[in-house]
Amino acid sequence: MTQPSRLSIKRHIRSLGLAQQRSNVDTATLVGTILRDWSSHVHPSLPKPSLPFSNLLASEPEVSAFVALLEQLTFLEATYWLSSSYAILAEDSYRKKMAMFFTPVSLTEGLLSDLSNQGTDFGSCSFMDPACGGAAFLAPIALRMRTALFAKGLSPRKILEHIEIHLHGTDLDLTLCELSKHFLCMALHNEIRKSGYFPKFNVQHANSLTDLHADMGKIDVIVCNPPYRKMTANELEPLRSVYADVIQSQPNLYCLFITLCIRLLRDGGRAALVTPTSFLSGQYFSRLRKFLATHTDIEHIGMVSDRQGVFIDVEQETTLSVFRRRLEERSTPACANVSVVSRMGKYKNVGKCILPNSGVAWPIPRSIGDVALIRTICLSEFRLADYGYKVRIGAYVWNRDKRPKFESIQAAMRANANSVMPLLWSRDISQRGVVKIDEDSKLNSAYRFVDLGGRTSSSIITSPCVVLQRVTSNEQPHRLVAATVSSDIFDTYGGFIGENHVVILEQVTSQPILSPENLAELLSTYTVDRYFRCISGATNVSAFELNQLALPDPIVLQEALHNGNTWDDAVIKGYQVVLEH
Repeated sequence: MTQPSRLSIKRHIRSLGLAQQRSNVDTATLVGTILRDWSSHVHPSLPKPSLPFSNLLASEPEVSAFVALLEQLTFLEATYWLSSSYAILAEDSYRKKMAMFFTPVSLTEGLLSDLSNQGTDFGSCSFMDPACGGAAFLAPIALRMRTALFAKGLSPRKILEHIEIHLHGTDLDLTLCELSKHFLCMALHNEIRKSGYFPKFNVQHANSLTDLHADMGKIDVIVCNPPYRKMTANELEPLRSVYADVIQSQPNLYCLFITLCIRLLRDGGRAALVTPTSFLSGQYFSRLRKFLATHTDIEHIGMVSDRQGVFIDVEQETTLSVFRRRLEERSTPACANVSVVSRMGKYKNVGKCILPNSGVAWPIPRSIGDVALIRTICLSEFRLADYGYKVRIGAYVWNRDKRPKFESIQAAMRANANSVMPLLWSRDISQRGVVKIDEDSKLNSAYRFVDLGGRTSSSIITSPCVVLQRVTSNEQPHRLVAATVSSDIFDTYGGFIGENHVVILEQVTSQPILSPENLAELLSTYTVDRYFRCISGATNVSAFELNQLALPDPIVLQEALHNGNTWDDAVIKGYQVVLEH
């Protein structure tokens, strides 16, 4: 039988919302009703789930159709989609607050296989997921534990008793906790049926960031897809003292969860985590990188090659990481194996990389050829500041700024606006282009001029510069989309102001090593762009990462250009690296 597509399953889930509205029940009852019907069909000997049930809802055709769909899927795929239906149909504000985005089965299985390859024994270790959601990890771990214990000759009852003691989960959502418990019963239904023993699985409704003191330093293996979103000041305040060593500015929730996962481990224990890639390079994860490089052996980093279609309703670059706890702190840089992971959870080894413990961005190879590139380029001491440029971010936020805006200079003149400045947008920037502004340019009805109320604002750029698009993705031919700003803008208006999706590399010396035109050429070369991809873990082209971008020796670069080399060849000579395309 052909497996239903992701798109068709999502359509089924959306139709469940209509049945939910007609029956006037909450999402917990919807999921509980589906779970009971599904479980009673496939495992009638199991006790009924504890979640609420509605006879009226059970009679709805959309519910019957979804139960039939679950029965077409593998067990783990079905648990994933039932959990996901709870998240999709929950109120948007609640889903965002709880950060309910569950791990696809392919990545779950890939990460657990990675753990096994690292030497984890599923038949003896204790396992915990402190953000267990819909048992995305608990259920497959239980299945692997059962297989390992059966191979050791344990009886069905002994297998259940072992898993009761050695498998733990916590979550902030009570419905998901109850869902996880019943998924575990379904995963181990053969043992339950044969033994007549009904286990009490250790899945607790709790705030893991504050309630797991008794487990610190005791767990063999942590497996987790931590929730990720920016934390509010109110929820962060009571946690500041506990997580002071990793908190910077307004941290992301998953930063604290990564720290928690490491602290829960015994010496030598492992944490296998599914997270965004932003912790690898983001400015406000600097302390976390120091913490990880100091307190763990970073055994494996798997970069998921596809950011689309991994998590439902969100585009997120993802990494699968394995850390081994070490109580003896390291004072030297860490070394990690790196793989590229397909959306289907298949690993392709790339090589080893050195990860500095100073908090700077970690250069992570994305292909085999990147390993040699990183090894050599990291030795370069030259940065944008050495070339005579300062990184700035456009200061104008269009939907917050209340100052008068105009579509054209003529409109500004009619309004007697005497301090107007041209406004540059990200869409003005094209690779190796020159940004110009026509006086009557409307830029697809967007505002082109803004009245700053004076010409002394520090947000005005008055020096020659290079501008870059601040948001790009790995799917684009270039992550560094760089252009120069026409001298006419400075001659006519005295400068410009950048919208906050524009990165500005402002010339700060009268004689920089490269002119803005040549700097844009340099940033557009294959090698510089390739290295930037290795130190960038997010779609934002951040000032933090740009300031760490290693550049070629300028003397060697200029000599190579003078001798007739192309920009790409000159950059390779300046870095003294041999590339494998």
